[in-house]
Amino acid sequence: MLTRLYLFFTLLGVLATSTYSQYSPDETSRAISSMSEEEQIEYVNSNFYSIYSANFSNSLKLTKNVVELSNRLKLPAKEALAQKNRGIILYLTGDYEQAIKAYLRSYDLYDSLNDKSGLAQLSNEMANYYKQQEDFDRAIEFWEQAEKLASEAGDLRTLGTSYGMQATFYWTRKDYEKSDLLYTKCHSIRIQQNDSVGLGYTFLNLADMERRKGNLDQALEYFNQSTRIRIAIQDKQGVLENYKSIADFHFQNKSYDQAIQFYRKSIKESKTFGYPDLVRITLDSLSSLYAEIGDYKRSLFLKIDAENLEDSLFNLERSRVISELETKYETEKKEQQIVIQNAEIAEQEAEIQRNQILILTSIGLILLVIWVAKIQKSKLKKEQLLKLQAAEIQRRQAEINAAISSQEKERSRYARDLHDGFGQMISILNLNLKSLKKGSKPDDRLEVFESSSKVIDEMYTELKNICFDLMPQTLIKHGLESALTEFVDRVNQAGKVYLELNTFGLEARLLEIQEISLYRISQEWINNILKYSDADRVTLQITKDANEITLLIEDNGSGFDKSLLTSGKGNGWKNLNTRSNLIQGELELETQNGIKGTSLIINAPTEITPTKESNENTVKMV
Repeated sequence: MLTRLYLFFTLLGVLATSTYSQYSPDETSRAISSMSEEEQIEYVNSNFYSIYSANFSNSLKLTKNVVELSNRLKLPAKEALAQKNRGIILYLTGDYEQAIKAYLRSYDLYDSLNDKSGLAQLSNEMANYYKQQEDFDRAIEFWEQAEKLASEAGDLRTLGTSYGMQATFYWTRKDYEKSDLLYTKCHSIRIQQNDSVGLGYTFLNLADMERRKGNLDQALEYFNQSTRIRIAIQDKQGVLENYKSIADFHFQNKSYDQAIQFYRKSIKESKTFGYPDLVRITLDSLSSLYAEIGDYKRSLFLKIDAENLEDSLFNLERSRVISELETKYETEKKEQQIVIQNAEIAEQEAEIQRNQILILTSIGLILLVIWVAKIQKSKLKKEQLLKLQAAEIQRRQAEINAAISSQEKERSRYARDLHDGFGQMISILNLNLKSLKKGSKPDDRLEVFESSSKVIDEMYTELKNICFDLMPQTLIKHGLESALTEFVDRVNQAGKVYLELNTFGLEARLLEIQEISLYRISQEWINNILKYSDADRVTLQITKDANEITLLIEDNGSGFDKSLLTSGKGNGWKNLNTRSNLIQGELELETQNGIKGTSLIINAPTEITPTKESNENTVKMV
């Protein structure tokens, strides 16, 4: 059923393309240039949604002109609609102070005309305005009024809009029982009216309902249906809002790459379209995403951009002040209707005085809000910088601890090797020498001599192995390629795995720190493979070109969970990262639990930029 409905409204959207395409700024200007003033008013009022969806800037100019024409020609019904439309576009572009003035003028006109349908539409917009100020009681009051008036007027479209706005409100408060019921009512009305514009919104609501039920594929399909409808009818604003909604969906489901893609698309195109409020909201969401994945630096800069943009738009405190002024205005207006009959001149003077006081008060409040906002922003910047500095200090301390721990383990191992190996052989040699006492037979002395010679040979071999582990002489004298060749030969002699070495571009010697770091990384990782992996074949490859040195170690053993390295108590992985940082390299590990094959990759520049940190670590890590 839903599939058939989708196909029907997709066709409806395609057919509507020819209608909506005429509302580009150039086409609209040409269309109204030959119209009378009354025809211009009717054209802009009737096609307002299409005009502002195509271009915010053009709709601001056209609605202003229509308001002035309607007022001059004394057409109150036309002016009421024009004022409401102008309030909507002013609200969307962030000029909230002028938006509330347009709404109030529209309300007065609709009220004087007893136009229930017009008052219902305006009540929806006023409810949305109060919701933005977090005056929820007033917002609900206006929605109930809109619902009542729309029902009395038989205005299903406005009634559906009221259901949709209320549903969104209850959704934000996590009252899903109410929101789902209202979304369903709204969707039923949109289908009944064949309203492709309204369906563009209700499909988003259905997507959220499915997401909460865990039907993620169905939710994403509803998002895509909404976007396709809005693209077909050239609802640019709706398409941009959909990109933000789809990004939020991926963010909630931890599909971070897809979320970033749609957030950036929404920001870029909203800037071009002139939709600053959506830019601000999207920047804030993208900042939260980067904070969640640990990229605090990028999160901080995005948060600053969002706050800078918010400073130039409407402030919540200022919104509340304007709301209070609006309440006073309503009260004063009713009082004036009584007082003006007896003292019109005196009331006008009092009004002028009140306006002057209000202007001065507003200026003072605005300056105070700006000052508080700057202090808060400065405090936030400092806190973020302190977090970044603390994280950097923690990272460096972890590297130092890893290096120290690694050195201590190496020293313990070498001490154990010297004690166990040399101690035993020296004891044997000492016993042999003591047996060479006077009176021993020549044959016995020859046997002792030969036995002692074998012990000395074994001691020499053991000493060579220990020296090789400490620092291969081949690495010092002949370079990385020769040292790795010697290391590979030793591994292959053991017969546990077959290790293959491939080198390219190593004809000339590397820097000492590069050769030592790359050798130790290779030694450390391959020893780990020998200890823990079931691999029987390993490839070690080093490639050098004009700009980059690449180390690649691949094995055919079973993959594993990478998080075990970072969460483990050992320092081996930290030590690898530290050695990689010494040569300013980037370390990557490609492995997956239960899948054959693991790859360790390090890409480092051929030229190292000297830093204080690298100079200090060079001494520690060699």
